[in-house]
Amino acid sequence: MKIMFVCSGNTCRSPMAQAMFEKLCSESNIEAECRGAGIVTMTGIPASDFAVEAMQEIGIDLRSYRSTSIKAVLLDEIDLFVPMTYNHAMTLVQLGVPKNKIYMFSHDISDPYGCGMEEYRAVRDEIAGELKGLLEFVKNK
Repeated sequence: MKIMFVCSGNTCRSPMAQAMFEKLCSESNIEAECRGAGIVTMTGIPASDFAVEAMQEIGIDLRSYRSTSIKAVLLDEIDLFVPMTYNHAMTLVQLGVPKNKIYMFSHDISDPYGCGMEEYRAVRDEIAGELKGLLEFVKNK
C-alpha cells in the first residue's frame, strides 16, 4: 500500500507522521510505502530543525528528509492519503483525489511551524496517538 501524508509545507507534520508510521509498519510487519507532500511548498526543502530534533528524541532521523510538492506527485499512484487537517483534505478532493482514498485523523493537527520545541514535541506526540488508529485501518484493508 502506498500512503501519502499531506500537510502545508511538508517540513514538520507530514515528515514526522511519515517517519513514525514507517516505523510502526516495520514493527507490525506491514508492507507500506510511506511518502509525504506539501500543499504549499517546493520540492527539496529540508525538514525543520525542531522537527528533526523532536524525532531524534524518539530515535528517528529526519536529517536527510526533503520536501515534495503535491504538484510533483502522481496522485493516481497513491492508495491512501492522510492529510493533517480538514482543509488539506478538501484541497486533495479539489485536486481529484476520491474521498474514499482519504483517511482523516480524529481532529486537525496544528502546524508547529514558527513555534518552539515544546510545540513540536506536542505535535509529534499527538500524531503518534493518531497513527495507532491509522495502523488498525491499514491492517484491516
